[in-house]
Amino acid sequence: MATAAAPSALIDAAVRVMRDLAVHPLSLEIDGDGARVLATMHAHALRTRSRGPYRQDDLPPEALEMIDWLSLRLSVDPQPVHVTIEGGGPWPRLLLELPAKWVTVRFVVPEDAPPGYQPEPNNVGLSGDVNIALEHLANSLRALGGRLRGEPPVTLTLSYPDDPHYERNIAGVPEEFRHLISPVLADLAVDRSRFSRKQRAAHDDALRAAAYTDQPVEPAQGGGLTTRLGTARLRVSP
Repeated sequence: MATAAAPSALIDAAVRVMRDLAVHPLSLEIDGDGARVLATMHAHALRTRSRGPYRQDDLPPEALEMIDWLSLRLSVDPQPVHVTIEGGGPWPRLLLELPAKWVTVRFVVPEDAPPGYQPEPNNVGLSGDVNIALEHLANSLRALGGRLRGEPPVTLTLSYPDDPHYERNIAGVPEEFRHLISPVLADLAVDRSRFSRKQRAAHDDALRAAAYTDQPVEPAQGGGLTTRLGTARLRVSP
């Protein structure tokens, strides 16, 4: 897989893939080697369930159904892709690699997913906020690169801690609609340890400049900056 030219290009590619494939990232890692997304298979692919290990002549129907669905989604934007069925364990996995975009997506069944909250299939608020926060970060890095003639390397990881504002968010919301409100926060942690002092200061300015109206970008405890976009929180290290 080719190395990305700039962190903002990697982030843009990851957002594009997640939107094109309508996936919610259970986990996300971005660094100089690319972007790695973990997602569950789509509901229609899970109507037939199976258990492994699998053989070449006995492939998991879930993965085969996902391949058909991915072929349809990707046909509108033809590009080189590699698909690998990982059937050596008790549950099927499907690895999608898009070398031109430096992005991989590993699809798993719900039983094989990491423990934690997963939004309902039609509830796209949490994943949508993740994409918006990623776009904010990409815009700030692009502006930094334009100012300093190049983007310094970053690493990014996504996790889902409990949302400290959850009780406040559901206050006054009718019981039948509360399931639509996420009890967790999408936390995007950005490591800027390879930035120089000048680069960090310039990136702080770029993060503030890229913010939406009435979106506070505030000092984080221990240093760095933090900002919240809906159910997503962006945290950049000192």
